[in-house]
Amino acid sequence: MATGGIPLARVIVLLALVAMPATSIMIDSTAAAQDAGDLLKTGLEQVRAGKYKEGIATLRQALAADPSSEEVMQALGRAEYEALLAVMASGQEGRLVVMAILNRAMPTVPAEAFNAERLAELVKLAVEGDEEQRFDAASELSRVYGEFAVPGLLAYLKSSNTDHRINAHITLQNRIGRDAVLPLNEAMQSSDAGVRRLVAIELGNIGDMRSLAALTEAATKDSDEGVRTKAAEALEKIVARNSWAQGMNASQLYLRLAKLYYDGNYRVLSRSDRPIVVWRWDGGLKRMAVPRFLYVLKLAEEAAYDAMAADETNTDAAATLARILASQRIAAAAALALAEEDETLMAAAKGLANVTGLLAGLGWTTLNQALAESLAQEDNATAASLLSMMHHTYSGDEFGEGSPVVAATGSSSALVRYAAAEAVLRFNGLKRIASWPNPDAFMGLVAQGIGESVPRSILVIDANDNRRNKMITELNKAKMNVYPARSGADGFVRATRLAGVDLVVMSSDLADMEALELLAKMKDNDLTKNVPVVIVGGADQVSNDQWRNLYKERVGGIAPIPEGPGLPTAEFLKVVKGTFGEEGPGAKARYMASSQILDALAGTDAGNGLFNWESLTETLAAMLGAELPDDIPVRIGAIRSLGNIRSPGSLQQLANYFANESDPVHKAAAGLAIANVNRAHGITMTEDVFNKVLAGTGSSDAAVRLAAFAALGSSQLTPAQMREVAMRNRPTLASMGGDEDE
Repeated sequence: MATGGIPLARVIVLLALVAMPATSIMIDSTAAAQDAGDLLKTGLEQVRAGKYKEGIATLRQALAADPSSEEVMQALGRAEYEALLAVMASGQEGRLVVMAILNRAMPTVPAEAFNAERLAELVKLAVEGDEEQRFDAASELSRVYGEFAVPGLLAYLKSSNTDHRINAHITLQNRIGRDAVLPLNEAMQSSDAGVRRLVAIELGNIGDMRSLAALTEAATKDSDEGVRTKAAEALEKIVARNSWAQGMNASQLYLRLAKLYYDGNYRVLSRSDRPIVVWRWDGGLKRMAVPRFLYVLKLAEEAAYDAMAADETNTDAAATLARILASQRIAAAAALALAEEDETLMAAAKGLANVTGLLAGLGWTTLNQALAESLAQEDNATAASLLSMMHHTYSGDEFGEGSPVVAATGSSSALVRYAAAEAVLRFNGLKRIASWPNPDAFMGLVAQGIGESVPRSILVIDANDNRRNKMITELNKAKMNVYPARSGADGFVRATRLAGVDLVVMSSDLADMEALELLAKMKDNDLTKNVPVVIVGGADQVSNDQWRNLYKERVGGIAPIPEGPGLPTAEFLKVVKGTFGEEGPGAKARYMASSQILDALAGTDAGNGLFNWESLTETLAAMLGAELPDDIPVRIGAIRSLGNIRSPGSLQQLANYFANESDPVHKAAAGLAIANVNRAHGITMTEDVFNKVLAGTGSSDAAVRLAAFAALGSSQLTPAQMREVAMRNRPTLASMGGDEDE
């Protein structure tokens, strides 16, 4: 098919060169498939005629109808393409819709299309073929293979054949373009100065800001003067378009890149089955395959390591690396939750096995800095992950008002508060804490963490600060744990990093992408494809049938958010709660955090007079008779914590539980807790407590019998009680293996 005299393949190549994020649309639609093409044609005709508003509305309907790449390619000619670019340039409301349409024109690459032999053949044709062969081969390389063509083309850059060098250069710069940047950056580590010079020239011509750090390092440190010169020239070109980089050293630039990746600023993944890899130089360009959901984190990790290598004193780089690793821990947990269904996810989770140890190895100071940065950016899941690791590095530091750990205990996020409570308890178990700004408030937090249900986790994505804060306030009032995101890209990153997010609430008016596009990205990701979504809009939008029809088959609920002052209506909460599919969280979700805090409480130094440990007794004792899940160690954690706190006020409740419990493990734990209380206070047990414990000495379970005897022996028995213990358990001849006379 030709359009305006230009082959469609050339139009698609032009599309690939448009400077816009590599995003895509893939939505399950109930609209009839034949409607998508018709809607596209109508919308494009309207845009060509200058009817931008009508055309944008029609194109949005076309996106909702899930057009195939082929349908877009058939509808999109040169005239339509130029009209869409005009809409983008005019700053019209439909800019994001246009970007999504243009991205949809890029065909999805089937897995079987990625073939090593075909790749080598195409590289050769792109360099050595005739004009038509070179164009077609370069087009296929760009569309199907992208960055994977770089190693082969790099070899041609060193050719003695001038034509081959020029053709390789043209293919790299004009066809592969930005997709070549990451492997070319790594090629700056080549031992061949000639290669480094050529790569510096290519990077300068491509002009991507991701090359700033590698070129700066080469311009200042390379051993070859020619490389330094070419790198400096290339650097000058890129800095001219990125003035913020002026005067920054390589380590600072690598760190900035790491943070950009971590924040999800580079939406680098297109909807393609092309392998996802990270490049390194090891005697040549080597690639390391990574799971799709880990890709940006791995890119961030590589940049953070480069920042540290360029300047070992860069503490900011170490803190950023800690945040990246903490996020990878969360990703590993999410992957494990789905691993039974996907061998790739299982392999990814296993591949992150050393992340926890490495994170601990970064040390207390680095983790504190990383925690402070995470709290400042409301990166709550990462903050909680960091807190769970910090006890491995604690060596007795004091805690003042400026401590990020103290700040975490006052976070608006329940997830962070409870993680901080657990962390402080573990710190105090390793080395007695000498100072804390408000000990009573901390005890209140621990009690809340023990006894309160863990709320639903909700991600709220909205660029409008006022509207987003309204929703967060209302959801917090409903005792839900809320994560904020200010853009679609940020929201997608956070959705993939939050292990077990229950719901996404998102505005239809995102600043950086179409809401339909974000829904498609979530649907296409293993970690978010089953997360329910509520879409929110203004009253006029929600009452508009055409607007509602765009989303109603793709989301779990639609709710209005009022403009101006005032919180969301009751309808908003009704929709949110109804989208969960059940009235409230299950027992496992409610008590998982509680069990972690209880485990820490059971091992903390309860002799630390800084805290009023006995204030927790009533909350802990109440858990002995509560309905709790059997597969989460909540109740036994409460028993062990009571035994650690050793409050005389818990003795009766422990004895009641010991008498009535049938499970020998729990029963024995209660007996040992009674022994701890008796031992700490030299208690003479009441007759009721004494009799209930004494009955345990006749148990058929050896652990229960031993616990009962320990509880009795650690108390101040009266002479009568001591006689009763001895007489009740007097050995018989039969028990000693002898015979009794009849």
